[in-house]
Amino acid sequence: MQRYCAVLLATAAAIILGSMLLSVYLDPYRIVHPLLGEFSFEPNSRVSKLEFLMRECGRFDSYFFGDSRAVTLSDRDLPDVKGHRFYNFSTPADNVRSILPRLKFLLDSGCPVTAVVADVSLDVLLDQDQINRYSLLLTESPKLSGESRTSFYSRYFLSAQALSGYFSARLRAPSTHDIYFSDGHAEYLWAMPDGSSFALPRCGAPSLTTVQRALLAGMLPAYRELARLAQQHHFAAIVWIAPMNRSENSLLRDPDVSAFVTQLRAIPELRVVEPDWNSALLADYREWHDCGHFRRSVFDRLIAPAVSQLMLKAD
Repeated sequence: MQRYCAVLLATAAAIILGSMLLSVYLDPYRIVHPLLGEFSFEPNSRVSKLEFLMRECGRFDSYFFGDSRAVTLSDRDLPDVKGHRFYNFSTPADNVRSILPRLKFLLDSGCPVTAVVADVSLDVLLDQDQINRYSLLLTESPKLSGESRTSFYSRYFLSAQALSGYFSARLRAPSTHDIYFSDGHAEYLWAMPDGSSFALPRCGAPSLTTVQRALLAGMLPAYRELARLAQQHHFAAIVWIAPMNRSENSLLRDPDVSAFVTQLRAIPELRVVEPDWNSALLADYREWHDCGHFRRSVFDRLIAPAVSQLMLKAD
């Protein structure tokens, strides 16, 4: 009986150790491996980008912040702005409230910051249940959150959740396929097949819930804090309203959304850029990866000229 228990314990230990080693080797969320190369599984870029900048922030002095719509941006999208070295610190489902702690971490660490260019997605408002659902993707580095390293790493390498999510994604056609580069930006290797995708139910203007309306209004104090930091640390703070496809941008007529944009524009030291909502690019499927993610060319034509002008004035 004693020998049987020993064998059973040894087998269980071997299974746990093997699972842990496989999790570390595959590291689907890129917790201990560099965020470089091609991926068909969406990584946790919040952790990997912060870890990279802790070593290399001296190479950069300007930052793109935002959600997945801003991830594709780099120096090449602001060719008229000279003398700035951009790092793309955008991460999935990001907003100003989760951006601020990372920006403050950079400033407190002595990293040079001369410009922050951040997107505002009016239609991406995750409630707590949604955040919990994507917890492995949206978890912050323990250096930022204060979580114990044991708790943090066990979530990715001792729990079955990371591996099961990874293998489930491998068994079905991946929804994303990206290449990440050393300056933090990524190339999206997926595209809309035709214009009919704009007519999908998920592609129209969302109807904001009471919780989402509160979340939207609650972002204004965080933007005021961003403006205060810009004034205190002498960097340019520019936010741009993320373009939405033609059927979705009717959200702008929502009174709460309209009031939010008006109040955002009124914040001193914060420069707000808004696209031309009548542009044909917003209805051209060739300019979109899917109905929520536009190609770089949309930013370059509808947003970049105004951002460049503001940065040149700040310099």
